[in-house]
Amino acid sequence: MYKNSDIQTIGSLVESSIFAKGLDNDKMRSVIKHSTIFSFWSDIAGRKFENLSVPYAIKAGVLYVAVKSPVISQELLLNKKLLINKLNSYSLPLGIEIKDILFNYKKFDEFSSVKTDEFVEDKPVWFDEDELNKISLDTACEKEILASISKISFLNDLQKQNLIKKIILIKKAQKAQKIL
Repeated sequence: MYKNSDIQTIGSLVESSIFAKGLDNDKMRSVIKHSTIFSFWSDIAGRKFENLSVPYAIKAGVLYVAVKSPVISQELLLNKKLLINKLNSYSLPLGIEIKDILFNYKKFDEFSSVKTDEFVEDKPVWFDEDELNKISLDTACEKEILASISKISFLNDLQKQNLIKKIILIKKAQKAQKIL
């Protein structure tokens, strides 16, 4: 977090930087300030969202952010106040106050340098039940499953058998995934 004395220093640093030095054009200064704020987006939003969201404009105190999907938009909306506070710690020293953030999932491909097909979805690996039945577990593992499920008193015998089958299939899937 910045001290009050730092606000003048950081704002004046950008104003007097080699890029802004001698620039009479307010638009160019604005672009430099905005890009400076955008460069801190991954620190503001966090690692989870750095490749899933991209700030692309600031207009009248509103930051516009392109996001990969509506789900990401909703997740960021839940933390909007915190994001605005973090943003202002970077933007106020530059003379820009962020009052709101708008998320747009339709503009992500336009502003993102990471293409959509580069993302690796976090999906479980699915196996055919026939494939899983070919995999064998060691007998100690199966005995441990049977012993722990048989101790459950609130299940009837049919429920216990179904639960044992499901757990064994899960263990086999875990073993198959390690083989891959």
